[in-house]
Amino acid sequence: MKPKSNAARTFGRKPFLRTARTFGRKSFLSAALALALSAVAGCGYTLVGTSNPENLKGARSINISIFRNESSEPNLGFVMAEATRNRFLNDGRLRVVDSGRAEIVLDGVVREYRLDPIGFSRSDQVQRYRVFVKTSVRLRDLRSGKNILLQDIESESEFDVDRTVSGSAENRDETNEKAASFFSEEVVSLVLEGF
Repeated sequence: MKPKSNAARTFGRKPFLRTARTFGRKSFLSAALALALSAVAGCGYTLVGTSNPENLKGARSINISIFRNESSEPNLGFVMAEATRNRFLNDGRLRVVDSGRAEIVLDGVVREYRLDPIGFSRSDQVQRYRVFVKTSVRLRDLRSGKNILLQDIESESEFDVDRTVSGSAENRDETNEKAASFFSEEVVSLVLEGF
């Protein structure tokens, strides 16, 4: 006895039938795979945070000098610049280099430092402070001599007063570093993402 058609042949116990549903699913998966590969393979697709913005005009290196400190808080210019330098090093999209090899340079001035009491005991003793830091930054293209970015950035953090003077000073120093970390995050976002 001859089978009626090739589609009706049986292999083992189940008939081998190709239906439109099987072809449709395979076609859809093939098309989706081809589309995904073409998008990734070079159709202008880039992941956010992996390229430099156009305003940097192809710059690949940055110099970050110690910020000038016009506040009453000692060492704050160094703390702010160091946090910013570390943030750029961790990000990796721009090489942090000395001023002689840099294509762009980031300068900063710590304009204001303020301690605002925000928490009090029942006897009106300050128990918590907010640290406020205002820093002006300038990003300059050394190749053209033009400013790319001029921005004032405000950052803040809070700390608790300790029972000892040294404990309070330690808390304040840690809070200054947190404010510097918030500042550096915003600077990197402004420089590399444009917002």
